[in-house]
Amino acid sequence: MKKQTFSIRFGILTLLIIFIHAQENRDALVGTWEFISMTTIHYSEPKQVEIIYSGENNNETLIFDQDSSLTYKGVSSGEKDNDTGSWSTENDQLIIDLKNMKTISKYNILDNVLTIIIQDMKTDEYHAFDTVLEYKKRIWKSSMDI
Repeated sequence: MKKQTFSIRFGILTLLIIFIHAQENRDALVGTWEFISMTTIHYSEPKQVEIIYSGENNNETLIFDQDSSLTYKGVSSGEKDNDTGSWSTENDQLIIDLKNMKTISKYNILDNVLTIIIQDMKTDEYHAFDTVLEYKKRIWKSSMDI
């Protein structure tokens, strides 16, 4: 009986720890993120790597709200683009659902840098490629911090 009670308690404790860890990761996403760079690795022959850094013609802001809504504002190759949608997480996956596009990617946050990794498999028309996006969390300072 003691062994069964221990197993149940251990199972509940394990689930609670997993839930808290997932909630902490989700909460860490909430806020405003500024684009740093995008690295695309094309698995062709020869392998090609393309890196785009934030600048006047390429930048974007992602706003993850607590209610799971998402706002995207960006400029790509000088063209403005805005969109809204929703987001969710499941383990190490970030699911972003915009009006015309749904993306399921891996993500992590380290030192206020959000890294999103999108993997596209090889098709008859395209080589496989990975896209790694990096964003820096915008930290708001109040007038009292100055």
